[in-house]
Amino acid sequence: MRNPLESSGHWRASLRAGDGWRTVRGPRGPYATASMLEWGSITKGLVGTTAWLTLEVDRPVARYLPGVPDADMTVADLVHHTSGLPRLPATMRDRLFGDPYRDAVGVPLDHAVAVPATPRGRFVYSNLGYALLGDWFAAVRQHILEPAGISSAALVPAHADRVVPKLFGRAIKPWALGESSFAAAGGVWSTFDDLCRYADWALEPGAGRSRTVSWQREAASIWINGEVRAAGAVIANAAGVTAVVHTLAKAPHAADTIATALIEQEVRSKRDGR
Repeated sequence: MRNPLESSGHWRASLRAGDGWRTVRGPRGPYATASMLEWGSITKGLVGTTAWLTLEVDRPVARYLPGVPDADMTVADLVHHTSGLPRLPATMRDRLFGDPYRDAVGVPLDHAVAVPATPRGRFVYSNLGYALLGDWFAAVRQHILEPAGISSAALVPAHADRVVPKLFGRAIKPWALGESSFAAAGGVWSTFDDLCRYADWALEPGAGRSRTVSWQREAASIWINGEVRAAGAVIANAAGVTAVVHTLAKAPHAADTIATALIEQEVRSKRDGR
């Protein structure tokens, strides 16, 4: 099997196994000519924590959004993807080549479309659920970005600042997530360094579990990832090692594969005393 750390194409990675970050793969190609990269669904980490800190999460969503059809669905259900809501409303399509969020730009989310497709309590990943957490960015700045020292985060960065891949010499246009009513599901952009600052803040030793309430866990591993039109990102922590990886125009979950390989390599090196 090919070593994912020898993967060609454009990607960045840093590793933290002690007091500071170590660059594994620095800025090359598009990363060297622009600074702002997409977080994708890592945005949900900001939104879930903000909801946990500012809302009564065991209360029904209908208390905050009276137009929501399901009277029993709670804020915690939205955060944990157990609301029964589908990934996107039935009126939107996950199109392979198109932008499913373009039609939602400048259009307020219709709460009536939040109709569960599966029973509440079962995990079903839902961008629609996070879109319902709606008016959030000012609160995110107050509760997360400023305490974490993150200054570059934006929903609609200048085009010249965006790190995007090219196909046949033309830049691949990102999805319009940050401009749409689905921004809370994956619309944040920032510098790579600020993505690492979020990792530091969320995984700070002794910090409350609310900082990682939207993250995934398996045994002693914890991670959060995101995939958008032509970029992927992940923050992963296991065995005391944290990896932050961002990729461009690679296969789905390529960032996760690279992060896993980096952590495994670091753990082996520590074990072997290298």
